[in-house]
Amino acid sequence: MNVTRISLQLASENPQRLAAFYRDVVQLPAQPEFGDHAFALGPAGTLFVVDHSQVAGPTREPARAIIDLHLEGLDDEQARLEAAGVSFARSKGVEYWGGVISTFDDPDGNLVQLMEFRPELARPEGEAAAVA
Repeated sequence: MNVTRISLQLASENPQRLAAFYRDVVQLPAQPEFGDHAFALGPAGTLFVVDHSQVAGPTREPARAIIDLHLEGLDDEQARLEAAGVSFARSKGVEYWGGVISTFDDPDGNLVQLMEFRPELARPEGEAAAVA
């Protein structure tokens, strides 16, 4: 299989609200060529926020599918999102492989993680974490 692009659809009973969150708060770049509620996820990915007749209320299993946004500058992005009112359930947790992860919910309860790879923080699995 040779995947050339990846897209993710987030269905919501209120797609306008959810799209506004990803556009205005998270500040993902719009991809108007794919529709009003399409956002770039790096150079080869797209997030679509859609309406779906089988979706109602917040997500029932938030951890079933987690949106990981790999980036540089996690500290600055997290500070910007917190200033915009986003609350983080996990803040700058350090994984043994050197990943620093901060987790928040979108307005529908979907889990979103900011992830930054910091190889200098890598350690053997099971060893105590350093501070990010």
